[in-house]
Amino acid sequence: MNTTTKKSVYVLGISGKFASGVPGGDAHHPSAALLKDGEIVALASEERFVRVKYAIGFFPYHSIKFCLDTAGISITDLDAIAWSNNPYLATERWIKANNRFIKRTVYNVAKFLHRSKNGIRKGLNFLDISLKPWQEVENEKSGFRSRFRENIDHIPFFCIDHHQSHAASAYYASGFNEATVITWDGSGDGLSATISHGKDGKLTVLEERNDFSIGEAYWAIHRFLQLSDEGSLMGLAGYGKPAGTFDKITDPERFYMDFSKISRPSVAPGVGYCEELTRWLGKPRGEEDEIEEWHKNVAYDLQKLVEDFGFAFLKRALNMTQCRNVVFAGGVALNATMNGKFARSGLIDNIFIQPEAGDAGGSLGAAYMGYIQLGYELKPKFMEHPYWGIGFTDEQIQNALDIVKVKYRKLTPEELIDKVSDLIMQGKIVGWFQGRAEWGPRALGARSILADPRNREMLYKVNAAVKYRDGWRPFAPSMIEEAANDYLEGAVYAPFMIMTFPVKEEKKNEIPAVVHVDGTTRPQMVRRSVNPLYYDLIKRFGEKTGTPVIMNTSFNLKGEPVVNSPRDAIRTFFSSGLDALAMGSFLIEK
Repeated sequence: MNTTTKKSVYVLGISGKFASGVPGGDAHHPSAALLKDGEIVALASEERFVRVKYAIGFFPYHSIKFCLDTAGISITDLDAIAWSNNPYLATERWIKANNRFIKRTVYNVAKFLHRSKNGIRKGLNFLDISLKPWQEVENEKSGFRSRFRENIDHIPFFCIDHHQSHAASAYYASGFNEATVITWDGSGDGLSATISHGKDGKLTVLEERNDFSIGEAYWAIHRFLQLSDEGSLMGLAGYGKPAGTFDKITDPERFYMDFSKISRPSVAPGVGYCEELTRWLGKPRGEEDEIEEWHKNVAYDLQKLVEDFGFAFLKRALNMTQCRNVVFAGGVALNATMNGKFARSGLIDNIFIQPEAGDAGGSLGAAYMGYIQLGYELKPKFMEHPYWGIGFTDEQIQNALDIVKVKYRKLTPEELIDKVSDLIMQGKIVGWFQGRAEWGPRALGARSILADPRNREMLYKVNAAVKYRDGWRPFAPSMIEEAANDYLEGAVYAPFMIMTFPVKEEKKNEIPAVVHVDGTTRPQMVRRSVNPLYYDLIKRFGEKTGTPVIMNTSFNLKGEPVVNSPRDAIRTFFSSGLDALAMGSFLIEK
């Protein structure tokens, strides 16, 4: 009898550019993803561990360590590491863009200096890092050597094209055997958008674009208006009116954008827009300045621009693939307003958007592609839930509470949902810390702040007590899946709070705290098989009030990442206006 056990194959995916030894890093958010035999084991973003928003330039050490610890393996057990950047391909695209001869000559000089000996090699220090792709790769590998004290040279290290990483993260998590795959963002490895066709586990790139960038335009206007984050623009757009702001410099049907008016170089470090933008739109808004009507109109026109380009590109992609299952990834895929309109457009049959559609999600796509590059087949499998982050036992939570001498009660699950639903009914704001953390930027019932959606004043109360953000920004609801058609127009299953839907007219006054000024909301539809405790809480609230909907926002203070540990939750609880904290089996009240 053969008792040989087949060895599992582990592939680690990482995103972000480590800034050690080079100026800056870039805007891609560091994260880690671990696959075992092609299936997800753990996913995490570095910002949650280091408590720095986005953690740009950080090596994803804590994320990697968490993934390895979850699997019970070490770095040396990995069969491959895959990075969601391909600096070699990015350099080739840069050379082909314009002035090919000059760029190729400069690149060849860089390679000559790299290979040369003696003092001439020092000339490399005067060249931009983008001309030295080998140094970018070595710099990323150096993070493993310095943080894990391990030489990883024996482990295959794959550089996966940035947009291919995005595409893979969506297609292989969609569950669709065949799909139209669209990626779009600011820029990555010299591209801003792609169209691919996924079929039978194979991804074929059909088109690559860098002649327009929805993400670049969005970033420039976000920085020009000095809003707290890019998501604020979607909220502000609901208050504006059409003003034709972009009519003369863009043409969505021809995929034309005048980059001289919207893109970098910056007028100052970290500003994110070019001087031409100020000549065209006028004086940028100061961070403390009032939001004026023309600011709202610019936001409105920007959202229209996103949707016009989005629909034009979607139609182009559908014409290429003749497949009405569509998946999206890249930072632009976080535009919930556009996504909802796609879902209701009649152009597509099924839609999937991975919960971490932005740059951090590239680590998952890189891991998928790394597994394939090792020679294994991979079929799409539906990502049913986002709960791939770190979790804590009741014992660990109790230890954290005892250290800070907090009074608490330990409750059964039934007692917990009964008490928390009562607190929400009474107008209390409750921190909800349960199970493994969510993957992605949205709080989805693991690291959430909960309140009563039936009272419009709760929007302002939560803002004043905890979030400290722009008063016009909407909050989102979590609802049991069965209630979606009762409250929403044209509802499709949306578990990741990444699509908006119009609220039915007769329901707007029932849940005013989560209805935006434009009559839409960005729901999370909760399925009991996915998150039974959270589902039961919402259902219990519905049994008591007639409204199986709860207001849900991320468990964090303004400018901070979402809480990741019991210690983070306790600190946020006592430094904010939260009334109660339900953490594991424990309830803490002020």
